[in-house]
Amino acid sequence: MSKLNILIIEDDPQTVKLIKFILEKEDYSTISAKDGEEGLQMAREKKPDLIVLDLMLPGIDGYRVCEILKANPVTKEIPVVVLTALDTGVDFEKALEKKADWYITKPFEPQHLLKRVNYLIEKRKKDENK
Repeated sequence: MSKLNILIIEDDPQTVKLIKFILEKEDYSTISAKDGEEGLQMAREKKPDLIVLDLMLPGIDGYRVCEILKANPVTKEIPVVVLTALDTGVDFEKALEKKADWYITKPFEPQHLLKRVNYLIEKRKKDENK
């Protein structure tokens, strides 16, 4: 069985490095995009199993990226975990309105991210097998 692929859409190289380390240690394959436009293109082309998305991105922000992903038939079923420094209730509600599947604030616990990723991937597998 091939490794599950996770797309990280994040403009901070240190955060990308940390997320890659956490996920690759658990045998996930990762690819990354440094802005919203590149992330949307990679999502359409690579069709990852899950997307980790920052909200504060150059160009197209993470809210709009999530909205576009969830409106596109090719990418709408891909789970999206928002990982952001924005931690107000308004930000949380707005991300959920855009159909994000989960919301984690920075700084974050690596185990928390990993548990959410594992859960959402398992949930997607079960939903596909119904």
